[in-house]
Amino acid sequence: MSADFRGVRKILWEDWDPIGCGVPADEYDDYVGPTLRLLIEKAPKEVVAAYLRDTAADTIGCPVSEEKLAHVVDKLMAL
Repeated sequence: MSADFRGVRKILWEDWDPIGCGVPADEYDDYVGPTLRLLIEKAPKEVVAAYLRDTAADTIGCPVSEEKLAHVVDKLMAL
């Protein structure tokens, strides 16, 4: 794993965590690659937020608050 993968993985697991009930550390690994790709491509914050918002709500079925989402995106953009 690269440091970038680990950094995104950590943020998704610790901060985004739409399920929020002590899921395994690899629970969100399917979403690390697409998130990392957006960051590498320097996608705007709104695009990263939309991906995570849609993934949490539509794919996982556990929406996250806009406040939490903004915090997560800020942390991701700082990597």
